[in-house]
Amino acid sequence: MSRWIELTTLGTGGAYPGENRFTASYAIRDWLGNIILLDVGEGTQHRLRQADIPLTRINTIAITHGHGDHINGLPGLLQSMYLNTRNIPLNIIAPKDVIKFIKDALEVEGNHLGFNINLYEISANGMLEIFNQKGDRLNIYWYPSCHSRESYCYTLEWNLRPRINIEEMKKQGIYPGPDIEKYFELEDNRMLIRINPFKISYTGDTKPCDNIVSCVKESNVIIHESTFSDDHQSEAEKFYHSTGRGAALSAKKSKASLLILTHISSRYEGFEAIEIEKQAKEEFKNTILTWDLAKYRFVL
Repeated sequence: MSRWIELTTLGTGGAYPGENRFTASYAIRDWLGNIILLDVGEGTQHRLRQADIPLTRINTIAITHGHGDHINGLPGLLQSMYLNTRNIPLNIIAPKDVIKFIKDALEVEGNHLGFNINLYEISANGMLEIFNQKGDRLNIYWYPSCHSRESYCYTLEWNLRPRINIEEMKKQGIYPGPDIEKYFELEDNRMLIRINPFKISYTGDTKPCDNIVSCVKESNVIIHESTFSDDHQSEAEKFYHSTGRGAALSAKKSKASLLILTHISSRYEGFEAIEIEKQAKEEFKNTILTWDLAKYRFVL
């Protein structure tokens, strides 16, 4: 079975939605059936429909912080899940102030959505197992980021159990059967194909700092805010945001594989945003400036 992870950048703009960039939201799907949303800015529902991602199958939402451009789409999304007769549980992971925001919204709606919501209030570093099937696990980790209010960076990590090496089995005259599981316990590593973990990290809003480097360490993919170009470095520092170059330096320090730049200020219209990518590539070559509804597929 093909093993893949797909990232769709639903909203890639800054503090408020523009004509071409909605506010922050990112959808991650995998071959195991998981659909995870990272932040739910205004317009997320519209982008989900355009990306053909079903509201009723999203199993986890992780919110970085309580600024409106990251949470304003959440109450409407929950209501639409209800209207679409969702009947499976939903995990929501968020800091304390966002949990209160959600509870207040549910109270307004009468708390009758027709499905269970598991609220996980986070603080400091932590981890939650989202999925576990026969040893194939998906965990989400969080670390405090460095923003103007309580905020978190998330890392999704897929840890896959070893697979049987069919070619090696044939060489040894062993054939698949009901007792094949016993070969997972053998010490002979030639019988197993071990798969390295795959990690996608999302910084949310943050200025560069050691906590971010720890969160995104050795990630295969980093989705990093890059609100400003070098010309507005002082503004980035004042409002606890990153430039493209700052994001690239974090990627370099963390020994990441791919950097995706997002959360672009509305002052950079159209191709003006390319300057942010250009400056980032001076520090970290494997950098992509993303746009709304861009899709990236990674094969494990």
